[in-house]
Amino acid sequence: MSGRPVPLGIREARALALRAGAGFPPAYPAGPEGVEAAVRNLGFVQIDTISVVRRAHEHILWSRVPDPGYSAVPALEGVGGGERRVVEYWAHAAAYLPVEEWRFCLPRMERIRAEGHEWFHAEPEVVSRVRDRVAAEGPLSAKDFQEPLSGPRGWWDWKPAKVALEYLFHSGQLACATRRGFQKVYDLAERQIPSAHAGPAPSERELAERHLERAARSLGIFTKAQAVYQRKDGLAALDAALDAEVEAGNLVPVSPEGLGPGWFARRDLLESSLPGDVEGSGGGSRGVAGATDSAGREAPVRPRAFVLSPFDPFLIDRRRAARLWDFSYTIECYVPAAKRAFGYFALPILYVPEDPGRARFAGLLDAKADRKRRVLVLQRLRLTRRGSVLPGGGGAEAPDPAGPADLARAAAAELSRFAAFQGAESLELGLLETDDARLEKAFRRELSRIGRFPRPAPGRFPA
Repeated sequence: MSGRPVPLGIREARALALRAGAGFPPAYPAGPEGVEAAVRNLGFVQIDTISVVRRAHEHILWSRVPDPGYSAVPALEGVGGGERRVVEYWAHAAAYLPVEEWRFCLPRMERIRAEGHEWFHAEPEVVSRVRDRVAAEGPLSAKDFQEPLSGPRGWWDWKPAKVALEYLFHSGQLACATRRGFQKVYDLAERQIPSAHAGPAPSERELAERHLERAARSLGIFTKAQAVYQRKDGLAALDAALDAEVEAGNLVPVSPEGLGPGWFARRDLLESSLPGDVEGSGGGSRGVAGATDSAGREAPVRPRAFVLSPFDPFLIDRRRAARLWDFSYTIECYVPAAKRAFGYFALPILYVPEDPGRARFAGLLDAKADRKRRVLVLQRLRLTRRGSVLPGGGGAEAPDPAGPADLARAAAAELSRFAAFQGAESLELGLLETDDARLEKAFRRELSRIGRFPRPAPGRFPA
């Protein structure tokens, strides 16, 4: 890799990350088209079972797509006879992927066929019987294989047919046709995956290039390790692929303030953000360009807050979040209650003021949707004007110069929007913690103005 890395201020680096596919504020059209674009630009949308608030994939999509609708994902899976454009498989975890990613998952599938799955062992006779039934009967779910199970039931103590279904899914012999009641419906992969995306398996170099392309689109600015977060395949050719991307000018080595070496940025984002030649040695105090109006003038950006899922692609790589955002976030739902520092399912709140370079994680929320009462309970909410919002504190950033009112207004507006997304009609505030009495006063005032709000129509997400 030749050329001196372009120096960036930390605010510039953060603004670049916000402008990439996983960043904020998002700009996607409504409905299935917006969902498809979001899945592609994010690279993956994680699926998780926790439902104290709406599930992770719904939350991630709602954060970005105006009114995606609950039927958008099934429609993109081809349910009802349409074209399949989204498929469920494995990124670093269970996730919805663009259908073209299937081919790039084949090396993992082939590895599992050859070596077995590291988490469970499937009995060959059961695997054969389960596959034969799906082939003969069509799409089936685990409940279609009723078998008694004795003994203690642990995390992986599935009945044999469920283990076989998951082995066949992970090895690529079965695909997820869709989900019903959050349960996967399995079918033969050749009946679900369009032939254009079914193969062949990519070479090591092709897969490495795919990792970099995905990271550039989603993250905008990243290190080599971040580009292959929790990936095991396509790593051998990564250095060569990275050299080629830099040589071609698609990626530019950058040196973000205080973050150490080894960072790369998308050239198009960098060129639209920094004046002059990006190969030069420009300074670290330049502003990052925002949106422009019809006359070409930079348009003002309204301060916004975003309640994020713990599984959002923007922060799922916790080491990246800690380095780039000084946000060492830990999800505590797997931690015994007595050892939790904040709450069961703390939701990070990202605050993006008028200057996106000053964006930061300004809040944590432990919330629960009380669906019977149609109330979103804010069990514990922490908002800060300066430093870290994390339980351990830390950080020494100056507060947003606009003062506490903008943060209070943005947070209250986002929380009301988030409550409506849960199907709630009102908010109930429990413990509120702030580092500024004026912020607390302003937030309580904004929250009192919200009152009750209408629930969304059945089948729709609120905008």
